[in-house]
Amino acid sequence: MQKTIPFLLLSLCLTGCIGYGNGIMSYAINGSSSTERTFTEAELNRIEIFFGINTKPSQPFKQLSYLEATGDEDATIDDLVLLLKKEAAKYGADAIIEITRMAEAREAGTIAFTEGNHVYDAMVLTGIAVKYTEEAKKIGGS
Repeated sequence: MQKTIPFLLLSLCLTGCIGYGNGIMSYAINGSSSTERTFTEAELNRIEIFFGINTKPSQPFKQLSYLEATGDEDATIDDLVLLLKKEAAKYGADAIIEITRMAEAREAGTIAFTEGNHVYDAMVLTGIAVKYTEEAKKIGGS
């Protein structure tokens, strides 16, 4: 009995699932920092998005953070845009610029019994969170 329990625990660990959920990474730039809190839908909807290389707003801005959202097998572009907005909001961003779409190979299945595992192309969105500088001056009273 004493040998059975460790064997069962080891078996459970080895037959665990592999796969990924939706994920977000950000890298602060220009001395910016993020604040961990929950944002309302209205706050997130205020963040403008600009798809494509060299897509930028007409007003001046400061870059705050590089963002990268990676989706699971069933993720939609809307899921990943929401992840980008939630992360950008932590930096106080007004917009996300130069959003580009890529794919990353990922595997889903089990660790021990690889029959039935499959590789899929996960959607990846990258962008840059920015703060409009004129808006920042008005808030500061200048």
